[in-house]
Amino acid sequence: MVEKNMGTDQQVIIDTFWHKANQAANKGKNEDARAWFECIVELDDRDVDAWLRLADLIPDARERMHCYVHVLEISPGNVQARNGIRTTRRQL
Repeated sequence: MVEKNMGTDQQVIIDTFWHKANQAANKGKNEDARAWFECIVELDDRDVDAWLRLADLIPDARERMHCYVHVLEISPGNVQARNGIRTTRRQL
């Protein structure tokens, strides 16, 4: 029972971080949004959407590539990650 509650508590935290990340991104505060998405993937490193959003906010091509590769490890057929890798390769 405790484990289930811990999971629920963690999900509440992740949902809150998503809200804050989206708010920051909508206000053009990309560094703040990036920080929130980094917190999300620290808590749930299998959150494909968070990794993809994080990649969109990272100016450094090598760091962005890391995000896309991680997404493909979780979801091998992810088209967004494959396209991101293709685009990012041209910037390296």
